[in-house]
Parts: sequence; structure tokens; C-alpha cells
Amino acid sequence: MSHRGTCKNVNKTEKEAVLDVFAGLLRSLMPVAFEYGISAGEASGAVRRSYIEALEARLREQNRPTTDSRLGVISGLPKADVSALREAMRVGAALSIRTAASLDQITSVLTVWQTNSNFSGAYGLAMDLDLAEMPGSPRRTFADLAQTACPGVDRDSLLDELLAAGSVEVVDGTTVRCLSRSYVPRGADVTRIERMGRFLAVATGNFVHNLLRSPDEPSYFERTVISDEVLTENGRDKFLAMAAERGEELTTDLDTFLTGLLPAERGTSGKKYGVGIYFFEEATLGHPEVQAHTSGVDSLGDGRKTNANDEVDVLNTVRRK
Repeated sequence: MSHRGTCKNVNKTEKEAVLDVFAGLLRSLMPVAFEYGISAGEASGAVRRSYIEALEARLREQNRPTTDSRLGVISGLPKADVSALREAMRVGAALSIRTAASLDQITSVLTVWQTNSNFSGAYGLAMDLDLAEMPGSPRRTFADLAQTACPGVDRDSLLDELLAAGSVEVVDGTTVRCLSRSYVPRGADVTRIERMGRFLAVATGNFVHNLLRSPDEPSYFERTVISDEVLTENGRDKFLAMAAERGEELTTDLDTFLTGLLPAERGTSGKKYGVGIYFFEEATLGHPEVQAHTSGVDSLGDGRKTNANDEVDVLNTVRRK
């Protein structure tokens, strides 16, 4: 018996294809990660925590023990890591591994930058600072400034806050330049971020459902329309306008339909269902959907799901027919 939960009925090609899906999802989120200063370690931590959370729920559904040791064996993570991840979930710890810089610390750094002769020149103009130690450079570093203004501060978090507020900029990846004497944080658009997370999850859930659904479950509607040729900006704008107009009409019709459902078709428990319409851009033309012009649930294959009974199959419920 494998101690890593190897799924013998899934070939390497399929597994690699699934890993490519994970990579593609993460790759599409990288611009957001960079914008909000999320490190690779933090992204990895979020994935590991989500994996353990989902695995624990799966074991509970199968009435199996959920000890740290068992979760570690199945996930391939050290028991100590599993224990730490579960404790973080229990207490609701933040996913970020960095400590946010306080308003006082940020203000202090800007004040020192503008007034301390080691970091400012004539007329209180803030000097450019090196992002990191550079041999032979006569300039001080941003770390020197942070240490002088507020010893012990997490300088990476401090720099992230200043960048997000537009108070500083990083030039050529080597120089930190002060742009403003004051710190005015931009409004955090938490609602839009949460909305993005919610609907990325349900869109992914559509494909997962169709791939793993059992014979008695319905296929969820999924269609894609992609331009056969590369479009100019003018062509894009016309397509966007058409999609917005027709999409608005469709969503309005669907909303009217939902409000007209009979009381017997509504419930007090269970799940909500919906349809999403999204305009998107694609960097390359190498995907099968482009060649076919449209794609639907039939192109996803006919995956089936059964209950796993063997310890080795705890990670796998797909059975090929």
C-alpha cells in the first residue's frame, strides 16, 4: 500500500494535466499577487492550508479519523506542518506571514526621510535609496531608513504599504524613490477582491462538477465563444459592446425566471445556483477551444465519481469506465 495516497487508476498524463490547471489558475492570479505584495511563501501557505482544510472535510465525510499523522501521510506534508496549519485554521489566523506596518511607523519613516540629513538633501528633499546593499554605492538603503525611523519594523511590509499608497516607487528594481511627503492610503477595495474570489471559485466548480459528476447528476451548462482571429482594439470594443448588451439581456431574463419560480421549487436549505457571463482575453491561440470556436460540457469528457473505500484511494474518487 502506498503511504502517499497514490491513485493507481489515474495515469501520469492526466495528473500532469490537472497540475497544469493548478499552474494556470495561479499564473492568472500573479498580477494580483504582485500588486498586493504577496510573497511566494504566502501563496504556498494559502495552498497548503486550503489543501489540509479540504482533506480534513473529505475524511470526515468518509467517517475516517482526522489525526495530524493521518493528514500528514495522505497530503505528504510533515506532521508538524499539518499541526501548525490546523491550529492556524482553528484560531482563524491570517494567511499573511508578514506583520502589517502601523500608521505611526509609516508616518515616522516618511518624516525621517524628509528631515534627517542622512536621508534628505537640500530643502528637505528625500534622497533616493538603494533597495538593497550594493557594493560601491554611496547611497544609504531603505533598510537603513527603516531601522533609523522605527527599529524592528518589518521593512518589506513597510515598503509594500508605501508602494500601495503611491508614496514611493521602485525604479529599475534597485532604487526606492519618495514621491510624497504624506501617507494617504488608497481605499482598500475588499468587496471587489472578495467578489473575485467568490466567482473564480464557482467558475472552477463548474468544470470540477462536470469532470467528476456521478451518472445521476446533471451536466452543468458551460459554453465558450472565442474569436477565430486576433482582434484589433476596435474589434475588441465592438465584441465587448455586443457581449455586454446581450449578456445584460440574458441575465435580466434569467433573473425574471428565478423570481417566477413557484414556492414548491424553492427551499430553506441546500445550495444556490447561478449563471455567470464573463468577457475575457487570451494571450495565445493554442487552445483547442479556439480551433473549435465554441466549446461545451460535452468536450469535458464523461468523468464519473464513486465513493472511495480503500485508504490508498482517499484522494481519488474517479473511476474510468
